[in-house]
Amino acid sequence: MVSILFLGCTKEDGQDIEDDDFSAYYGGTPFKGTASGIRLQDDQDNYTWEGTGRVALIESSLDSVSLVFMADFGNEGEINLKMRGKTEGSAFRLETEDPSNFFRVIDGKITGSTENHLQKMFFEGSMEKEQVNMAVEVQFKEAEGAFPKGSRLRLRFNTSRNITDNDNGSGCQMRLVPIWSPNGMTMGMVPDC
Repeated sequence: MVSILFLGCTKEDGQDIEDDDFSAYYGGTPFKGTASGIRLQDDQDNYTWEGTGRVALIESSLDSVSLVFMADFGNEGEINLKMRGKTEGSAFRLETEDPSNFFRVIDGKITGSTENHLQKMFFEGSMEKEQVNMAVEVQFKEAEGAFPKGSRLRLRFNTSRNITDNDNGSGCQMRLVPIWSPNGMTMGMVPDC
């Protein structure tokens, strides 16, 4: 599998990219900041993680892109979420035949809900050119690693970036990691910046 980090941030004639191109507007330099996680069992917080968070667009094509959320908790591990969806103007949509399974970024607002045999996930947040904030709640239907059956994970990303006129998103390498996707856990490429 070959993955390409989308690098374009300016038009050939030097004008700014219009805001109605999702990949051009949010692509390029990844968003970096913090990630935090809280495990809940029987509605009680019983463990907290603090680490770094990153958000990036990868594998861009004419009408689709992968949106990746990465939380690195150092020696305690990492959590990676990857959503491959269609782009239409400034909107991003991952939708299925089941209307209750979706992930969208429309008018800068992140919403989503997805379910597979292992977990249910709910997403909400905001995405702007220089800032992405998202909250995820994962409800575990089966035990998975540090998460017993019936437990929940509240994961939060607070990331930002500075955009310059010559931003090209350089300095990122790709690496293969375990990721959560709407279909469950799989292996996938994510940027390492």
